[in-house]
Amino acid sequence: MRFSILDRIKVYDDYDKALDFVLMFIPSEPAYIAAMQGDSNLWNFAYDKRVLLMNPTNLITALKLIVDLWKREYQNQNAIEIANRGAKLYDKFTGFVKNLESVGSYIEKAHGKYNEAYKQMSTGNDNLVLQATKLKNLGIKNKNELSKELVDSAMIEK
Repeated sequence: MRFSILDRIKVYDDYDKALDFVLMFIPSEPAYIAAMQGDSNLWNFAYDKRVLLMNPTNLITALKLIVDLWKREYQNQNAIEIANRGAKLYDKFTGFVKNLESVGSYIEKAHGKYNEAYKQMSTGNDNLVLQATKLKNLGIKNKNELSKELVDSAMIEK
């Protein structure tokens, strides 16, 4: 029996460059026990070759362990991807904040220019609203009217 298992271990060992471990299932519990009793170093020999000897008693446990390890690996890959996406999101967000601050600055400047233009139009002795109102009062033929609030405000401001 020992030679048969050793021969199989050598065949399984051919996969050593591609896999971390190979599971070699021995479906007969008595054969597994006899092989272990026949050579107490057999399990260690197989393990050194990266072959795990499995019998019916420990196969399900080993397979459940492997599934759990795969789940953890998948979760680790997800964690790495989440970290990468988080870094990209943060970088994108900082660029967005800078652009938003710039927009706010331009809005403030535009508001300042609007206030300057509005003052120029409606304050002072010869402001534009007063000049236009005086022209209208002289009898020009106009189609539209300035708002009463604007005219009243311009007259107060002069």
